[in-house]
Amino acid sequence: MKQSFETLMESTGDLLHRVRKYDRDLMHSEEIKRLGETHALIGQAIWVADSDPLRERVMEKLIRMKIRLMTLLENLLYTA
Repeated sequence: MKQSFETLMESTGDLLHRVRKYDRDLMHSEEIKRLGETHALIGQAIWVADSDPLRERVMEKLIRMKIRLMTLLENLLYTA
């Protein structure tokens, strides 16, 4: 489960980077900023690695973030 958590963190970070790159007109800058702050906070949380129930909740949050980032990226690429 720890490996899947790390993979999810990495893929979410990659999507976040791509969304920032494609948001040239800063249409979603505030939301992207909040998602980035949340992602950074989760990445710094050492306690997540030691607790399976907390890790599961954080993974659910990351999955929701990833879905939102994919939606943002899709919208940005559609309008490009």
